[in-house]
Amino acid sequence: MNPLTLYFNKETGAQFAARIQANTDNPLPTSSTTFYNQHWDKNPIDVVIEHGANTITVPHVIGLQTATAGTSGIVTSYNVFAGLSNDDTMSHDQARLAMLAIFKDLKQAGWLRYISLSGPRLNGKDALKYASTHTYGLDPDYVYTLDEWMQLEDGSRWMLQANGIFLSIIVRRDQTKMDPQQPGAYFVSYDFVSEKEYYAPYFKDDDLKKSAINAARWVSLYPGIKKQMNQIREKTEAELKTQGITIDESYQDPALVSKN
Repeated sequence: MNPLTLYFNKETGAQFAARIQANTDNPLPTSSTTFYNQHWDKNPIDVVIEHGANTITVPHVIGLQTATAGTSGIVTSYNVFAGLSNDDTMSHDQARLAMLAIFKDLKQAGWLRYISLSGPRLNGKDALKYASTHTYGLDPDYVYTLDEWMQLEDGSRWMLQANGIFLSIIVRRDQTKMDPQQPGAYFVSYDFVSEKEYYAPYFKDDDLKKSAINAARWVSLYPGIKKQMNQIREKTEAELKTQGITIDESYQDPALVSKN
């Protein structure tokens, strides 16, 4: 299956496993969670993420994983693992350009940058500097120079969203191959998760249990959570402004897609 198409909220874990011939694993027998995974290490493939007008293709995929609450659970998230080429190594500048091309393709497909509800709204070099000392998603619209690319922390992260699906992109590289004049080795993870699962960590366990029964309750709780997180953002942004750092006040948190 090349390309392989992945869907959200369409098939159960068992159906997914049968369709792509995935392996199943339940490392905790007392848990109802089942993990499904497949690998193409020797022969990378393209993976299509089906999401209507925001459908994208992830190239050079070597593996993927998802998990559901039992075989009857619906698949709502994917962890996709890929390289930036089908080769084991590539020049660092080729890797930089390949990553910039991926961000461009995502933007053309309607994927927009996402900043956490409590995170300051910083762009470009300001985001880059802030991420060097804080856990923070970088700006996918910024064109990094080779020097800036080489200085990125291992595990640098970018966050995007499109119509109720959130995407976290994490780039890792072999730290023994960091000479800019020599080939490097890159590994990229794309973590796709639906809206409710993305925001789940913000809620208390008792709220989550209730919202599992009544989805409308989850939607009703969200504004209060957003207000609390935005207050943290406002405090941080006020401190950054005193340092002369520009805040992107045009950025707005995405509206909920979930209605009930």
